Amino acid sequence: MMVMDALSEGSILDANRLLGLPEEPLASVLEAAAIVRKDDVLMELLRQGVVGVHALTDMNETAFSEAVQGLPALADGRSDRVRGILKERSGLFAVLVVASLLPWTIRFYRSKGIQESILADTMSDLLIWMNRYHAEHGVWGLDNLTWLLHHLGGRLFRLGRLQFVHKMSDHDIIVMRRRESGRTLLFSEGGVQYRSDGLVNGTNGNYEEERCWTSGFHQDDGGFNGYPMIPTGLASQRLICLSAADWQVAFRRGDPVLDMHIPEGEPLLPEACEESMRRAITFFCSYFPEKPIKAFVCVSWLLDSQLADIVPATSNITAFQRKLHLFPVLSDERETYIRVFGTDTLDPATARSDTGLRRAIIAFAARGQRLRGGGGLRLIDPVGCK
Repeated sequence: MMVMDALSEGSILDANRLLGLPEEPLASVLEAAAIVRKDDVLMELLRQGVVGVHALTDMNETAFSEAVQGLPALADGRSDRVRGILKERSGLFAVLVVASLLPWTIRFYRSKGIQESILADTMSDLLIWMNRYHAEHGVWGLDNLTWLLHHLGGRLFRLGRLQFVHKMSDHDIIVMRRRESGRTLLFSEGGVQYRSDGLVNGTNGNYEEERCWTSGFHQDDGGFNGYPMIPTGLASQRLICLSAADWQVAFRRGDPVLDMHIPEGEPLLPEACEESMRRAITFFCSYFPEKPIKAFVCVSWLLDSQLADIVPATSNITAFQRKLHLFPVLSDERETYIRVFGTDTLDPATARSDTGLRRAIIAFAARGQRLRGGGGLRLIDPVGCK
């Protein structure tokens, strides 16, 4: 498809049956498209960015990722070329890139036999990020094109409440499974430096020098010894030894996982999350049988075990944490503040306190305590794809 065709009013309106933009942001996108269609500089910039994608003969996510490597920099609404012509609408140039790439995504879904409804659900993330842009700048736009390229390239799929990306685990976590009962224990890979409180050294920008310790994991014919993760997401300094006759490695770094992401906008209902994970197993086994899966993994501000102490025990956050075995990750409180308050800093005296979660976090911060992110893992039944 020619770029000019993708930016026509009819094409954008047709694309919107999948993008789902309401009247106001859609009108802004159409206005920006009309400006770009009349400007040779921006049209050429857009053409350079997407022509490689539409020329692809291999309908796979790896080829797409390679073809769009330079797109975020080209489409940056802060660049002189884009801002000079689109002015306050400069953030919409990235949305036009999304619309221009969407025909490739449609072809990819069709090549896999994936329902178009799943594409529409997946691309609903565009409006979430455009709403965030509008809340921050007062005009419509998108400043997270890099993230949306995962959706467009067939790497990320929204399946119910949650989003999933197939990848190889890059977390320093080992899961041991007892052969007879199936019981599992999480251990740290070797070489990770932890503080005396069980968090990764450097969490919240705080480093220990004298009291920090380094994990180890050793395996020989007789068994395994290492440092476990307690369920609240902290590393323990208590060395544990396991017999090779009774235990085996079920998961470790480099194994295939479904990386879970939690889009904004809906309650994190436990039953919806459970259904989403069930759908994900069926989906990837059906459409990507060549990609094995060993576990669900998630890294999020919602997996800070401290939240379970400041929100009700019946809260959706607490229920989501219970679905996973938590583990520590290098993080700080900024992501929590961005997600809850819309800014990466928090002044307890002036922060909005209109929800129970906000009030709880404000009280927590007022006591001089600091939130953080966390990781969580859940093994997938090995017969899930059979």
